[in-house]
Amino acid sequence: MTTLDTTVVVAEPPRVRAPVGRRRVIGALTIVLGLFVMLAFGLGSVAGAHSQFTFTPVNTSSGAPWNLAPLTVLTRWWNLGLGLVTVALGVETWVRRPAGALVRFGVGGVLFFIALLLWACREPGPSPVSSLNFTSVLIGSLSIAMVLIYGSLSGVLCERSGVVNIAIEGQFIGGALAGAMVDSVTNSFWLAALVGILVGALVGWLLALLAVRYLADQIIIGVVLVTLMSSVSSYLNIQVLAPYPNLNVGNQPSNVAIPLLSKIPIVGPVLFNETMFFYVAVLLVALISFGLFRTRWGLRVRSVGEHPKAAESVGINVARVRYSTVMLGGAVAGLGGVAFIAVQGQFQPGITSGLGYIALAAMIFGKWKPSGAVVASILFGVSAYLVDALQNENVPIPTEFMTMFPYLVTIAVVAGLIGRVRPPANDGVPYKRD
Repeated sequence: MTTLDTTVVVAEPPRVRAPVGRRRVIGALTIVLGLFVMLAFGLGSVAGAHSQFTFTPVNTSSGAPWNLAPLTVLTRWWNLGLGLVTVALGVETWVRRPAGALVRFGVGGVLFFIALLLWACREPGPSPVSSLNFTSVLIGSLSIAMVLIYGSLSGVLCERSGVVNIAIEGQFIGGALAGAMVDSVTNSFWLAALVGILVGALVGWLLALLAVRYLADQIIIGVVLVTLMSSVSSYLNIQVLAPYPNLNVGNQPSNVAIPLLSKIPIVGPVLFNETMFFYVAVLLVALISFGLFRTRWGLRVRSVGEHPKAAESVGINVARVRYSTVMLGGAVAGLGGVAFIAVQGQFQPGITSGLGYIALAAMIFGKWKPSGAVVASILFGVSAYLVDALQNENVPIPTEFMTMFPYLVTIAVVAGLIGRVRPPANDGVPYKRD
C-alpha cells in the first residue's frame, strides 16, 4: 500500500531588502534624528551642565553585583557627540544605501534614548534629580518588555494560524486578575500562573469559537472580548476585591539569581537576577521559534495561515489547528498577565494600560516572527518605561510624545516607509469548507 505524504510545503515570503528610495528615506530620518539630538539635547544644555549615571540595582536580596563607580559626563559635549554619530550614520545610509539601513536607524534610536537620559538628569537642569540609576532603568524597561514579549508571542501564534488576536489586552486583564487573586489566597505564583494560563486559554477558545466556527469578524470579536474582560474585571474589583482586600494582597515573587553571572555589573542584575517569569519568557521565545519553523506542527500551523485550502486537501483539519493554536496563544497571553501582576503587585482596573495593543504593534514591527517581536518589545518597553520615569522626575517633555512612539513606528512599518512587511496570506480571513 502506498502512503500518502500529507506534508504541505509553505513558502516563506522572500526576504525583501528595502528599495533604494526607502533606504534614502531611512537615511534622511536618521539625519533628522541626529540633528534633533544635537540641537535639543546638546545645545539645549548649558555649557557647564553634567550628567551622572549610577549602576546600583534596586533589588540586592540575592547578592549585590560587583561594584561599578558612577559615571559623570559633560552633558552638552556628550550629546553633541552622540548626535554627530547619528548624523554620520544617516549620511552613510543616504550615500551608500546599504542593505542594513534599518539596523543603522535602530542604532540611531538607541543613541537618541541615551542622549535623552543624559539630558533628563543633567545638573543644572529642570529635574530635581541630578543623577540617574542606569541599571534601574534597564530593569524597569525589561520588566515591561517581558510582558510585551508574552503578548507578541501570543499574536504570532494566532496570526500564523490565520486568526487575528486583538483580544490580547483582554487576556492580559484576565490573567492579571486571576493571578492576583490566586496568589493572594495560596501565596504561590506557580498556581497563579497555572490559573492565568487557563483563563487566557478560555478567552482564546471563545475567540476561536466565534472566528472559526461562526466566521465572525475577527477584529470586532477581539474588541468585544477586550471590552468584556475590562467590564468583568471592574465589576469584580468593586464587588469582590474592594470588600475583601485579602484577595488582592499584592505579593511579588522573589528573584532567582544565576550564580556568578548575576554578579556582572549592569548585565548581571538585568538579565541574570530575574523572576521565573522572565526566564520562562526567554524559554518560550526559543520554543515557539523552533516549533513554528523547525517542526511538523509549525508547518501545519503556518500552512493553515497561508493556504488553508491546500492544507485541507492533504488531510489537515484547518479548524482543529486554528482552535488549538489560538487557545495556545491565549494561554501565553494569560501567563503574560500574571507576569505583569507579579511586577506591579496589586490588581487595579485598567492596570494593563493598553499593553496588549502595544504587543500587537511589536508583533507587526517584528514581521510576525518571534525574534523580531522580541526586539520590538524591548524597544517599546524602553519607551513605555521612560514615560513614567521622566514624568516622575518632572522632565519638561510631554509624555504623550513618548506614549505615541510605539504606534508611530508601527504605522511607519505598515506603510512601508522603513521596510516591507507581509502578514500570513490568510491572516484574518475566515475559512469555510467547500
